[in-house]
Parts: sequence; structure tokens; C-alpha cells
Amino acid sequence: MKPRSKNCCFREPSPKEMALSEAGYDDIEEAILTIARYYFQTFALPQTQSWLAALQVADTRFPGTSSPGIAMDVLAAVQAMRMSRSSPFRFSNPVCPGCSQIISEHERQFMCVVQAVRREQMGPARTHAMLLCEGNDTEAFIARMVALAASTADASRAATEAAASPHLV
Repeated sequence: MKPRSKNCCFREPSPKEMALSEAGYDDIEEAILTIARYYFQTFALPQTQSWLAALQVADTRFPGTSSPGIAMDVLAAVQAMRMSRSSPFRFSNPVCPGCSQIISEHERQFMCVVQAVRREQMGPARTHAMLLCEGNDTEAFIARMVALAASTADASRAATEAAASPHLV
């Protein structure tokens, strides 16, 4: 775990939570979680204007022309999920070094949908989406997650091709 600041409200994960280090997320999934957390924070505390940090994280983690699209795809997925849920969404503070190392129960369900869609396992994706959306309609949320998976796959392919291409001087 990262060191705690004196304002950190860090605590050990509850049985429904987990340490980020135990989640097994790849770089793309960690980036999606971080971007989503900044959007969650924007909705919870609008005065933070955390959406700006979400854009910065997308630009850093997905350099090039794909970053704005990925940032928007994460936002669209978050918003579709928000429109389907009726109760508050619990998330960890993205700017706190200690708290950001804990994945809330709701974040875990959100990321299970991300992982399942990225692996084209739509049955598990729908199950996790149903749990996250409290039994409400999940079709818009799933569609947004499919778009997000496609845009991150495109960005990953482009980065791989750029790394493999000889650079002209």
C-alpha cells in the first residue's frame, strides 16, 4: 500500500472490498478505474472539477489521438450506470495515496463488467451489470462498456503498431 497522508481516511478493506494490488488489473483496466474515479468524484463533489483530472489521466495513460475518445467512453459508461442505479455509488478517493489503493464493492462490480466485456464474456458482464445497476435496465450501460472496450483495444493496437514501426528521422 502507498503511504497515507495525514488527511487519509484509509482503513483496511471490508469483506466486500479489496486491495488494488490484489485485483489483478492490467494497465488499461487500472487506467479505466482511475479515470472513472475522477468522474465519480466530479458527480459527488462538483466543486473539485475532477473531470479535468480524468482527462489528464486519459491523456497520460493513452497518449495520442485516442485519449479524448477513451475519456468520453469512460464518462458515457459511468453516466449510463448512474442513470440505471438508484442508490449512491461508493468509490475510493482517487487523489489519496492510501484510499485509492482500496477498491469499493461498487467499483469492483464496475470493473468486473469492464473485464468481462474486454474478454468478450457477455454472460458474466450482464450478471455484474445487473448487480451494479440493482436489477434495473443495463442495456445502455453494457453498450457503453462495449464501446469503451473497443476504443481501448484500438488504442492498444495503435500503440503496438507505433512501437513496431521504424521511425523516420
